[in-house]
Amino acid sequence: MNNFYLAETEFTPEISFNIEKRKLAFKGVSRPEDVVKFYQPAVNWLREFDENVLSHSSAKLNIPSIHVEFRLTYFNSASSKMLLQLLEIIKKVQDKGIDIIIDWYYDANDEAMYDDGADLSEAVNLPFNFHTI
Repeated sequence: MNNFYLAETEFTPEISFNIEKRKLAFKGVSRPEDVVKFYQPAVNWLREFDENVLSHSSAKLNIPSIHVEFRLTYFNSASSKMLLQLLEIIKKVQDKGIDIIIDWYYDANDEAMYDDGADLSEAVNLPFNFHTI
């Protein structure tokens, strides 16, 4: 399976899924004009990852853990729905026995971003590690 990458723009975050490093990363601002069109390739990639790679019985040995990193400085409500959808797929991966480590970075002066991360964590029942920057 190939890695996945979308470059950051003024309105969209960088999204990087690197199989070799077992790392998923989201960085920047998320307020795309068409949120579904922007995030759909990432959703499709994660679904394929969940279905194909992790359907093998040896997946736990090949991929013992996955690190997910969020370094978003802003995201709109439409983006939060897509992030929730992505996290639901990540939760399915965890349910198959793969350890998931989620780091949520936020500006120390941005309590709303911390709260957004806490809400997403609770919504999908995945623990987040919170880090101030």
